[in-house]
Amino acid sequence: MIRISITIDMHVNKILLAALTFVLVGCHFAEFPDPNAMDHGQLPDAAVMQKNIQNAYSTLDQRVAKGDITPERRDELISELVGQFSDQIKVDEIKGEDTWRYADILRQGDRWEDAEKLYIQAVEIAESDDRRVNDSLQLARVQAHLGKVEEAIATARSTFDVKPIEKAPIMMSILYEILPEGLGKDKDIELAKLLEDAIDQHNQVVVDENLDPGKVFLEARSSHIRNAWQEVFRIYITNDARDELLKAQERARAMMEQTSQV
Repeated sequence: MIRISITIDMHVNKILLAALTFVLVGCHFAEFPDPNAMDHGQLPDAAVMQKNIQNAYSTLDQRVAKGDITPERRDELISELVGQFSDQIKVDEIKGEDTWRYADILRQGDRWEDAEKLYIQAVEIAESDDRRVNDSLQLARVQAHLGKVEEAIATARSTFDVKPIEKAPIMMSILYEILPEGLGKDKDIELAKLLEDAIDQHNQVVVDENLDPGKVFLEARSSHIRNAWQEVFRIYITNDARDELLKAQERARAMMEQTSQV
C-alpha cells in the first residue's frame, strides 16, 4: 500500500478538513473524506481550498507520470475534491477581496451560473487593473460557456483599455479559454475578430526582460501568436468566410513584417 498525504493548511478551526489523504491500493484510490465532516456553520477559506486543489493536481500528476493511475482517474478524483469544496460555498454570503477565488472554485465545480454572479461582483470591486483584467476574462469565459457569447466578447474587449504592462493575460485567455467555450454558438466570426484584435493586444505587452517571467513571456510570444493566427484562419475557413480570411491573412502578414523589423 502506498499512502499519499496532502496536508491542508488551516488558520481557523474546522473550516474544512484537518487533512486530505489519498490512499492508493494498486491503481485504486479510496474515496475522499465525507464532506459532512466539514463545519457547515462557517464559510470555507477560499485560498485554502485553492491551495489544496493545486496540491492535489501536483500529487496526482506525479502518480499519472509513474503509471499508477490514468489521466481519466486523476480527473475524476480532482472533480470529486472540487465538488466537495464547491458544495460548501453559499453565494449570497460571499463578498470582499476573495470573491474571485470562490468564483474560480465554483467554475471548476461546474456551478457556472453562480460563478458568473461572483465574477461580476469581483470585477465591480477589483482594486487593481491586474485583478480587473483577470476577473473580467474569467467572467467572459463563463459567459461564453453559458451561451452568452455576445456578452462574453464585450466583457473580454473591456480589458483592452489597460496599460501594456497589464495586457499579458488577454490573448492567452481568449485563445485558450474563451474561444473553446464560445465556438459553435452562432458567433464564431465575431469570436475570430475578437481573437484578431487580441493578437494586437499581445504584441503591445511590455515585460521586464531582465526577470525570468519576462524572459519566458518573450520566448513564447511568437509561438502563441502563431497559434492564434492559425485559429483565426481555421474559424474563417470552417465558416466559409473568404473575405474575412483574406483580410486576416493580410493583417497577419503585415504584423509579421513589422515585428521582424523591430
